[in-house]
Amino acid sequence: MLELRNINKAYGEVVALKDANFSIERGEIVALLGANGSGKSTMVKILGGSVKSDSGTILIDGREVKISSSGASRALKIAVAYQELSLLSRMTVWENVMLGHYIRGKFGLVDQDANREYVKALIAQFKIDCGPEDYPQDLSPSTLSLIEIIKAVSWKPDVLLLDEVTATLHHNEVETLFENLRRLAKEGMRIVTVTHRLEEVFRIASRAVILRNGVSVADVDLKKTDVDTLVYHMTGKMPEAVERHSDADDTGNAGDIVLNVENVQVGNSVKGVSMKIRKGEIVGLGGLEGQGQSVFLRSLYGVHPLRSGSVQLGGKPLSLNSPADAVKAGIGFISGDRNRESVFSQRSIGENIFCAKLSEGSAFSFVTSKKINHEAMGIVESHGIKIGKITDPISSLSGGNQQKVVFGRWIYESPNVLLLDDPTKGVDVAARAELHDFLRQAAENGMTIIMVSSDNVELLDVSDRIFVFYEGQIHATLTGEDRTEEKLVSAMMGMSAKEA
Repeated sequence: MLELRNINKAYGEVVALKDANFSIERGEIVALLGANGSGKSTMVKILGGSVKSDSGTILIDGREVKISSSGASRALKIAVAYQELSLLSRMTVWENVMLGHYIRGKFGLVDQDANREYVKALIAQFKIDCGPEDYPQDLSPSTLSLIEIIKAVSWKPDVLLLDEVTATLHHNEVETLFENLRRLAKEGMRIVTVTHRLEEVFRIASRAVILRNGVSVADVDLKKTDVDTLVYHMTGKMPEAVERHSDADDTGNAGDIVLNVENVQVGNSVKGVSMKIRKGEIVGLGGLEGQGQSVFLRSLYGVHPLRSGSVQLGGKPLSLNSPADAVKAGIGFISGDRNRESVFSQRSIGENIFCAKLSEGSAFSFVTSKKINHEAMGIVESHGIKIGKITDPISSLSGGNQQKVVFGRWIYESPNVLLLDDPTKGVDVAARAELHDFLRQAAENGMTIIMVSSDNVELLDVSDRIFVFYEGQIHATLTGEDRTEEKLVSAMMGMSAKEA
């Protein structure tokens, strides 16, 4: 058994873990759950050796151990796959996977053939769409996440820690991953999974340990509990039912149509997509990874040029050469990849909220810090964003609150159309519900919202309509009673209504 007893960790005055406890037996798969800032990532980092606990005891099979570094963790046969990728772009897949424990041959030299074959076997087991000689820079985000997983598995650990690794994965990739995790558990591996996708928890784990404000508040048998109970332990409140928006379709007054897309083609990814979207509508774009939905969304923001077709915004032709053109035309964009595409980590919370408004002004316009902070504070207060000071760097906030700041940026900017690409990826269930409320309020105020999501539950919960992409085209449109997970998954797999 692996046990953590009375673990404490504080960063200055911020308490990350307070007398927290966790245990896992051989052959078990246990979910570690909690809202952002609950301490679960800190617990994983303590086991992985990248963070040292202030006090407490770690035992493996009854023997107390000390984990002072990542090397010490690996020596204890503990391996971690983090959500944040650690792959080096100038090294091949096999070199990345085997880095630090290359198979060696004569005279201690790296046996390249043996390493390639070992990694090739792992790629095949996990059905990853790449080869051992490929480079990370040429691969999709979901493929990179799977490589991060086999990198940890390649160490043949006794304890495997998975920190939000399914955040970028799609339905078929998750299924293959779970098949492999079950196999590894049967072979005796202890597997700890951190995830915000609660529906996945019941499919893969037998128990869930739940943290709230650094304290381990529950250890539950998943066969004897439900989602509402998990949310209660995570937040201290029972979840409330959310009333759905009424359905919207392409019929009705043409004057209500904000965005009219006709036969749009983008490179080889999007092939003849047409849709009409009305004012105040929340439209979801579903589909497996790489089916064109994300490329299509970003083409509406000026990231990818149209190969053919036309887009009208408010009845007028829309021609975009850059995201700056899109912002000026009244289009906003939120990415789920906060660090790369959404936040300016060294800038203040106020500046991160106000930056979209600044982009509208001329190069010679001047805005005082006082005005920036005053306007931004209004957004913080009206939308309940939890911060310290408005002048604090945005990096001081949890992931969920950082994303709320990004949402607040565009609520303040009030674009006619808001585009979102997996906006709640890696965000806890409580923050996700608040972000969904942001979207509903914005739609009620007349904003048109188009959202790509890899989370089927999110699409079904938030969207008025769902356009399902398959091989670059809209394969199905789900409205009303057709918005079911069964029909959504069938459409994502390219099945016709008759086949489904």
